[in-house]
Amino acid sequence: MAGLELSPVNEKVCASLDLPGSKSIANRVLLLAALADGESRLKNIPRFGEDVQLMVNALRNLGIGVNEVAVLDEAIEYRIVGCKGSFPVGKAEIFCGNSGTLIRFLTAVLTFMQGEYTLVGVPRMYERPIADLVESLRGIGGQIDYLDKVGFPPIAIRPLKYNNRDVSIDGSISSQFLTALLIALPLLDKVKVIDVLGNLISKPYVDITLQLLKLFGIMVKNVDYKKFIVEGRTRLNPVDYIVEPDASSASYFLAFGALNGIITVNGLSNSSLQGDRKFALVLRHMGAQVEYFENSIRVASKSLYGITVNMEDMPDVAMTLAVLALFAVGDTVISGIKSWKVKETNRLEAMFNELSKLGAFVSITDDSIKISPPDEVRDNIIIDTYGDHRMAMCFSLVAAGGKKIIINDYECVGKTFANYFKFFGNLCELKYI
Repeated sequence: MAGLELSPVNEKVCASLDLPGSKSIANRVLLLAALADGESRLKNIPRFGEDVQLMVNALRNLGIGVNEVAVLDEAIEYRIVGCKGSFPVGKAEIFCGNSGTLIRFLTAVLTFMQGEYTLVGVPRMYERPIADLVESLRGIGGQIDYLDKVGFPPIAIRPLKYNNRDVSIDGSISSQFLTALLIALPLLDKVKVIDVLGNLISKPYVDITLQLLKLFGIMVKNVDYKKFIVEGRTRLNPVDYIVEPDASSASYFLAFGALNGIITVNGLSNSSLQGDRKFALVLRHMGAQVEYFENSIRVASKSLYGITVNMEDMPDVAMTLAVLALFAVGDTVISGIKSWKVKETNRLEAMFNELSKLGAFVSITDDSIKISPPDEVRDNIIIDTYGDHRMAMCFSLVAAGGKKIIINDYECVGKTFANYFKFFGNLCELKYI
C-alpha cells in the first residue's frame, strides 16, 4: 500500500489554481449526450478521474461513439455521437467499479432499453444500497434481479414490461436515485410524475441535473422538491458544452487558503451550477476571508472558529470542514450527513477513527459529527483512507495546518482527481514512502 508524507511549509502560501472539470457534471452530460439525437462536443471532461473513465468505457461498450478530439494535461474534449434514445448494443456486462453515479444512472436508463444487461463492480459497490431505485423502477414494470444480496448490486436488467404508473422514490438516502429517474424517464412515451418520499437530501445535485436536462431540451417541472413532472419521449438536443471546475475538489484548496495563505480557484463563481460553490460561505462563517469574483473564488487565512452547521446539501465537502475543525477555536458540529454511511466507505466511522488519531474528541450520531479540537494536533500521524478518495484529500489539509501527516493508499484519489497531489504538492512538501 503506497504512502505519502506531507510536510508543512513555513511561509504563507499564495496560489491561483485551474482545476479539472466536475465529475458530477461530466457523468451527467456524457450520458445525456450519448442519448441525444446528433453529435455533441464536451470540453474540460476530467482526464484522470476513474468515475468518468468508467462512464466513458460503459458508453463505448453500449455502442456509443465517444471520440477524443483534444487531450490536454488535465482534460479531454470528446465528440459523442448520440443514439437517439436507444443504445446500439442490446446485451452487455458493464463494470461500474465503485462509481455510484454510474451504476445508479445506468440502472434507470438501461431499464428502458429493452435489452439484457448486467451491472457489476468492486466489493464495496456490493455494500452500497440500490433497493429504493430498483423498487421504484419495478413499480412501472422494470425487470431487475439481484444477483447476490437483495437490495444491493450486482444486478441484472431484462426488457421492461411497462404499466404506465407514476413513480415514487425515497429521497432521504441519495439524490442520485432521483437523478437517475430524471435522466431516464424522458425515454418513455408519456409525461411522468415522480413523487419524492421523505426528505430529499443533496438538493443542489438535483438542481445540476435539472439545469443539464434543460440544456439538452428536456423540461422538468419541480414542485417544491416533492414532485417532479417529466416530459416524455422528448428529443434530446446535441450540445457544445464546457464542464466547469469541480467545486468539491476546490473545497480542499479553498480550505488550504483558510488555514495558511491566499488561494484563488479559477472558473468558479457564485453563479456556478454546483451547490458546493457555497462551501466558501461556510469558511467565511468560520472566520476566513472570502471573496467571490465573476470567474473565481478567493479565500485568505484568518483565525478560525468552530461552528454548528447543517451540511445536508453539501455532504462531500462536509468532510473538508471536519478536518478544518481540528484547527478552529471551539467545537464544530456538523449535521445532515446521514448519507456518509453509504458512500465509498462508511464515512461517519472513518472520520471518527482518523480525527481521533489526531487528538480530537469526536462523537457521532446517525446524522451528525461533533469535533472538539485538541490543545495540540498530533504530529506525524498515519491516516488510513479506507479506499475512499475524499478521506485522502481532506486529511491532506493537516499539513496546511502546520503538522506533518502520512496518508496510506493515497492513490485512491484516482476515483475523481488522480492528479490531486500534483496540485497539492505545489502548496506543501511531499515525500513518497
